[in-house]
Amino acid sequence: MSDWQSFILHRFVPGVARVTAVSDADGLLRDPGVFRAIEERGFSVVQFEDSISFRYDYETRFRARWDAGEAIEMVVVFKPSELEFETLPADVLAHAHQLSFTLRDVFPRLSYGVVSQLETVHFEALFRAQTQYASHPLGEELTKDFVLQHVFSIVPSIITKESDLLRMLCQKHYGKVAVPEILEAYLVSVLSHRGVFQSWPLQLLVRDRAAFLEFLDERWPAFVRETMDETSIVREEPQKLKYSGPALLPFQHDDVRVFIDNLFEDGILTPVSWDWNEAPSETWIRVGIIGKPEENIDLRFEELGKHLLTSCPDKSASPQEWTAFAYRYAQANLLWKQISQPTREKYQREFPRIRSFVNEQFSAWLACGYAGLFNYPAVTPLMVHHLPGYMAHRLEKGDAQRFAFIIIDGLAIEQWLAIRDELRKQGIAGNIEESAVFAWVPSITPISRQAAFSGKIPRYFAESITQTNRDEIRWRQFWSDRGMVSGQVGFVAVPGDVGDGSALDALDLSQLRVLAITLFKVDKIMHGMQLGSAGMIGQVRSWTEEGFLRSLLARLTSSGFEVLISSDHGNVEAVGIGTPQEGILSDKRGQRCRIYTEPSLRANAMAKIEGSTPWEHSGLPPNLHVLLARYGDAFVQKGVKIACHGGSSLEEVIVPFAHLGDTN
Repeated sequence: MSDWQSFILHRFVPGVARVTAVSDADGLLRDPGVFRAIEERGFSVVQFEDSISFRYDYETRFRARWDAGEAIEMVVVFKPSELEFETLPADVLAHAHQLSFTLRDVFPRLSYGVVSQLETVHFEALFRAQTQYASHPLGEELTKDFVLQHVFSIVPSIITKESDLLRMLCQKHYGKVAVPEILEAYLVSVLSHRGVFQSWPLQLLVRDRAAFLEFLDERWPAFVRETMDETSIVREEPQKLKYSGPALLPFQHDDVRVFIDNLFEDGILTPVSWDWNEAPSETWIRVGIIGKPEENIDLRFEELGKHLLTSCPDKSASPQEWTAFAYRYAQANLLWKQISQPTREKYQREFPRIRSFVNEQFSAWLACGYAGLFNYPAVTPLMVHHLPGYMAHRLEKGDAQRFAFIIIDGLAIEQWLAIRDELRKQGIAGNIEESAVFAWVPSITPISRQAAFSGKIPRYFAESITQTNRDEIRWRQFWSDRGMVSGQVGFVAVPGDVGDGSALDALDLSQLRVLAITLFKVDKIMHGMQLGSAGMIGQVRSWTEEGFLRSLLARLTSSGFEVLISSDHGNVEAVGIGTPQEGILSDKRGQRCRIYTEPSLRANAMAKIEGSTPWEHSGLPPNLHVLLARYGDAFVQKGVKIACHGGSSLEEVIVPFAHLGDTN
């Protein structure tokens, strides 16, 4: 328990009242660590967001149990800008213990206007820094400097050279560090006054990760030409630079090249063509050069593999650390399927052990870090059901005018990387902004995809928890609750074959503000796959090469939509251990989980299946009794190798979340 969380937790004393009502102006109780700690004290936390959902929770989870004599304690949390204590139901508020928390209580010496822009994941570092270094109240400007230094390790005053600036930008964007806009604007303002940076497009490079990576990409060939012997032949002609700024960057600086190495290993930057025999011996440059493609792939895999164990988060890591790591891990898995046979034989034993270790670490993190994610504010989405709320927030603020939300059913990050690379070959440049979100566990379509379209946790659609035909109803209801009329909301579900774009013809795209599209092709490939995940990558590439997705994205962006792409769950390769049957409710295609009608049936099955584990989560309906297969196992015919889903592996649970701008 961190210090700032303890500051809040000590106010929750068991036995004081059956109901504790909390005014939470700044969403402090949405922090997963705070949520988990309060529940570990015996409280059950409910966010009051709408009266219907709350009443359902209250009647099914609390009132009936109180009437039966159970001594459970409820914490109901609301945001005072939207509600007040008096607006809570009278029968809930009667005799309730009332508490109130704001950021001003936690950070009294720092500017509220600055601190309120931070995600809670940063509060522990800031709380420690305030205790150690803020001996008196700081104004807004000093708070900006203080937060940049102690939270983001950015000290504007010491960024005086091009290598300093490049290192800071690499650190920020490689780590996908979400620096609030108010701090980015301050940083740009400070740096803009330094003459050495006058030619740099600072505002764009600081704020836009995709633009910064494209900025590096177009300058790397010039660096290679300058660094190598002038008699060598670069197979790529020098190109006109899209972005202003120096043509040559100090990639070779000690503080910069470690990031460049990682960016090429991870497949984020594009290697330049070069005669491999004339390539330098320095590994950090060689990973950015293509001679024969297999040589670059082998080198990247070996370098990336060296770092997976040391960079793998542990059970104390933040969810954001896991979503960032998931891309490195997925890139390693993708390269594993492309490396030469000698390299594969060299790592045949080691790489599977690395994958097992990663998933052991992830499993340990899930046990303590996953439970409270669903309460996280949707404005900074961490789970698939946050995505509609994220869109709604941006529309309300005026940051976006229209959204198209594409769910590619069953898409893992590994397959997304293959799709992304193919899309770039087809002409989509570096304007794909990538992150990741968590699917629901068990990672099956009826649970996770319904959550993604409804914006609700599965507990609130218990009556349709085994169905896959409610997505459009859920999607339309979400936007209807936010004041949109039917003609402003669209929904399409198609396989994703050439010709399926005609499904959009029936819609008046000019009138739509939000459009949801489900594509089933990847999931169909997965469930028909007989060659495991390696064969699946090949078929996903072939599907992308057909051009349907490229044409769809071009049509949407040219119609003025911001496009978000995500998935309901990923997939993993596993081997069958047999098929338990009794009392199963779950979708038959979730081969790595079983959902039972009674806890006794689950217990019986667990006793028979080595390594299987029960799964409980307060966001799931209470009548779901879930059994998960261990990593590498599937509940199918013994010995059969398949690509499947339903479990809690990193490959299944952390899914891609991509944001596309203009693709034309």
